[in-house]
Amino acid sequence: MKHITNIVALLAATLLLATSCRSDDSIFEESAAERIQQGLDFYEKALLDGQTWIMEYFPSEDLKYGGWIYVLTFNADHNVRAWFEGETFVDDQNYLETPYAVEYSTGPMLKFVNFNSFLHYFAMPNYEHGYQGLEGEYEFSFLGITAEPEILLYGIKTDKTMKLRLLPGDYTPEEYVEAVRESQRIVRPTTLKLMVNGKEYGTLTRANAFQDDTFEGYMQSKVWTLSYNYRQQQTDPTGAPVYDDEGNPVYEEVAVNDRLSFIHYPDNTMKLYEPYTFKGELEGLSGQTMQTLEWKIGTAPLSDKFVCLDSFLEIEFVQ
Repeated sequence: MKHITNIVALLAATLLLATSCRSDDSIFEESAAERIQQGLDFYEKALLDGQTWIMEYFPSEDLKYGGWIYVLTFNADHNVRAWFEGETFVDDQNYLETPYAVEYSTGPMLKFVNFNSFLHYFAMPNYEHGYQGLEGEYEFSFLGITAEPEILLYGIKTDKTMKLRLLPGDYTPEEYVEAVRESQRIVRPTTLKLMVNGKEYGTLTRANAFQDDTFEGYMQSKVWTLSYNYRQQQTDPTGAPVYDDEGNPVYEEVAVNDRLSFIHYPDNTMKLYEPYTFKGELEGLSGQTMQTLEWKIGTAPLSDKFVCLDSFLEIEFVQ
């Protein structure tokens, strides 16, 4: 709680300073270099006050590898210690602590300086995936700090926002990453039925259940395919809507097979990077979305299911 109070106070003081500045020449009494350094000091202090953070990390611009959890501890000698939910398949674990830097480039940035087999896992070139590796990165622009508090980071290569949030006090880093793995381990099905208000609409499938001994097996358990059909009005080659001889719209069935890549949390929930919007209509409503699913344990194994926590409709994925 002390860490949260310190960070929120730091954020409030910075906002107060920003709003108290007058719109005259006095705002330029400090040099540009001094203002840049103040910004860097602000983020450095936030990292150190929080000490241990959970990082929600999304490699690849198109999210094809899912989301991953790191736990990071920053210390005053500019080293960061990393724990990684995928440590079970990383062969080289000799460099789990590495220097970090908070410095100015295109803006204030967090950089993991030397090679770290966890933090650089997605970014480094390799034989299998070529010069881009797994399309990740190890340099991030600071976007700001929210009141929760969360530190928001932006990955330039991936064009994705990452989050740093405080590790709950009832977890050690080791316990947290194991709890993240366990919340994936308990979900065994590879095919589930999409049910909306009790009506079957499609399926949710993946290549394999949770495997933690290889990257491919682990990643493929995070990535699901959502399949369903929806009805839309036909169009002619010019894009104009098609009508029959009596002036009624002519409809066609369109098959959807969309990839959904999730990040997992210890409370048996998994979450998309951003809400998914269903195509067509669900129960007569268009523009319906979902983002967070919770695995609910039933009275028998076959009654276990995913329940959507943030939809207007009752969306479930059942066996």
